[in-house]
Amino acid sequence: MRHLFVLLLSLIWTFPASAVIHGSAANPVAVSTGKITVDQLRWHASVKGLITETNECSSVVVGTAPLTVLTAAHCMRNARLNPVTKTPMVQLFLGVPVPQLRAAVYSDYDNLNENLARDIAVLIFDGNAPEGIEALPVTTAQSSPKALLCGYGQGYRSAVKTEPSCAVKNLMTANEEFQHFVPAIYEPLDPLLYMQFRTQFEAKKLLLRSQNALLAVNRLHQNEYRTSLPMPTRGDSGGPWMINLPGPKRGVVALTSFVETFYRKNKQWPFFKQTRAPLSDFPYVAYGVRLDTDEARSLFSQARLLGADIDTWH
Repeated sequence: MRHLFVLLLSLIWTFPASAVIHGSAANPVAVSTGKITVDQLRWHASVKGLITETNECSSVVVGTAPLTVLTAAHCMRNARLNPVTKTPMVQLFLGVPVPQLRAAVYSDYDNLNENLARDIAVLIFDGNAPEGIEALPVTTAQSSPKALLCGYGQGYRSAVKTEPSCAVKNLMTANEEFQHFVPAIYEPLDPLLYMQFRTQFEAKKLLLRSQNALLAVNRLHQNEYRTSLPMPTRGDSGGPWMINLPGPKRGVVALTSFVETFYRKNKQWPFFKQTRAPLSDFPYVAYGVRLDTDEARSLFSQARLLGADIDTWH
């Protein structure tokens, strides 16, 4: 069971969490949310060797002097390294030109399987943020029941994103019962499928040590799964979960880490008939890695030794 779950988790991260589906477009400067493109080395049997592909994720500005952004550590998996600086080959799009990447601090992918609290990467750029770019301070999630989630990915038939999509979602803990993500009303319609999804969900709970370090959001309205509701999916990894602070400022409490989607459709669950979108557009839970954990603070301390500017608010 353990090996099967690690494989499932690996598959989830191979296609990291498309924009917040059905979210509202936002100016990247207004929400301090950038798109990052990472060159990745992947093995292809057809050429019997490594080739370079690109992976897109989202990020958030947390410091301006120098420009410092956060994203998900799993976005750096198999990243191609700059031969001179030994940093990942990363390009940041914020709507305005930005400096080159100077340093990056993150855990290896293999260290994330049992502790998702480490799914955070700090990217430090060689110069200050462009004029008009504001940093979002890192803060705790205990003061707000809702958060604004932003991200850059692409859902079914959506155009290439030049601006992030955002949506307000109710915050939950990752320890919630399965029924808060897939309501029990669907169980009698297909008991076997419901049991399979619940088993996968509970297996993750048992194996990961970081449940208290994760927040969660679902796609339910009045106890029904609604495909029209905004939800993170592939491409949103590393995007910010923001809450309102006193005054006009926002703070970031978490980053999109990964999503769980249905792995097959059936004829009994009515929401599968609402759209012809592929299963990648049917997430039922999305997790955000908190930025107020011991793991996050340790990572930030390492990054500050390299000159990172990480704003905080308590």
